[in-house]
Amino acid sequence: MAANLSPEYIKAEKEYRASKTPEEKLACLQRMLSVIPKHKGTEKIQADLKRKISQFKDVIEHQSKKKGLSYRVKPEGAGQIVLIGPPNSGKSSLLAAMTHAEPEIADYPFTTREPIPGMAVYQDIKIQMVDLPPVSREHCENFVFENIRGADGALLVIDLSAPDPIEEYQQTIQLLDEKKIQPVPPETPKEEEEMSIRRIRARLLLNKGDRDPTGEMASLVREMLGSPLPTRVISARERFGLETLAEEWFRLLHVIRVYSKQPGKPPDLEAPFTIPIGATVLDFAGHVHKDFAENLKYARIWGSAKFDGQVVHRDHVLQDRDIVELSI
Repeated sequence: MAANLSPEYIKAEKEYRASKTPEEKLACLQRMLSVIPKHKGTEKIQADLKRKISQFKDVIEHQSKKKGLSYRVKPEGAGQIVLIGPPNSGKSSLLAAMTHAEPEIADYPFTTREPIPGMAVYQDIKIQMVDLPPVSREHCENFVFENIRGADGALLVIDLSAPDPIEEYQQTIQLLDEKKIQPVPPETPKEEEEMSIRRIRARLLLNKGDRDPTGEMASLVREMLGSPLPTRVISARERFGLETLAEEWFRLLHVIRVYSKQPGKPPDLEAPFTIPIGATVLDFAGHVHKDFAENLKYARIWGSAKFDGQVVHRDHVLQDRDIVELSI
């Protein structure tokens, strides 16, 4: 079967050959794997890409250990979302409100000096949130931008009660742009990413809304910002506007939940696998175990199937909350 590689894949492959650093090569390989057509004709190419990705991850990890202490937070859960914002925007209060993490919270700037992770719960999955030190011209370590580049999504937090929230937003966006990081709306396709620019799906949170009881300041800021990012007014300290945030973060990750089922047994509904939107039965099999992907014959699915237990082939695209029984 012909591979029929897409233009997006060919472009990423050219960028891979032109890249210099292990980090650049890893980013290209990951993009190649994400856009390659998933069918039997590309199985060997997919396996080779996964092998190279693993090798470059080992190289990068080894280099980090040689340099000493690493401030790169290892992703956990269904995905990793980083909190970005200027000093005193309330990121730490948001982390404390949404997770069991206990960051230091104070009214003076630069309280957060290193990444602090926490786990937010959405239904039957956990989403990792990472509070990063503030983005500021006054002081900002390079590891802050390294964590942003490696995350699955971002929340840009701005203090609605600041003397000039518009300027704080613009300065934050400018600093990110200088590091070739561009927050984009959650619906932005991954295929639009380029090696030189890290486009990260993001939402904008106007924090400390409790200090704007009439909502006049929020309306004015929204209008003047003209931000393309979906915007929500919240108060992390007073905990309002947080009710549906976890669901929005789940949507930001562009993943689905898939439950495994062994033949003759009930499905495991407590620990779903999370895989990218558009993933196939073959992709899911690879997440369960590499041997399943290599020996997969067919699968049965419950959920989005026309009838329960419908037999589907390896290229069948799965939907959120499907139950899958693999046959090898």
